[in-house]
Amino acid sequence: ACKAGDRVLIVDDLIATGGTVLAATKLIRALGAEVVGVAAIIDLPELGGSKKLRAAGLNVHALCEFSETE
Repeated sequence: ACKAGDRVLIVDDLIATGGTVLAATKLIRALGAEVVGVAAIIDLPELGGSKKLRAAGLNVHALCEFSETE
């Protein structure tokens, strides 16, 4: 679906632990494509996924965040 030189935006419904996006990033990069960002509908920041994705150098955007403390 993607090839070397492609620029890819990963879109997911939910960022929890970040594992799904990190796995997708690994596969996409193995094909030689560049992950330019991550977009999600919901982020659950207390689970640390978005923080982990940013630490991996990914540009993360979410429409909303849900937290137990808010």
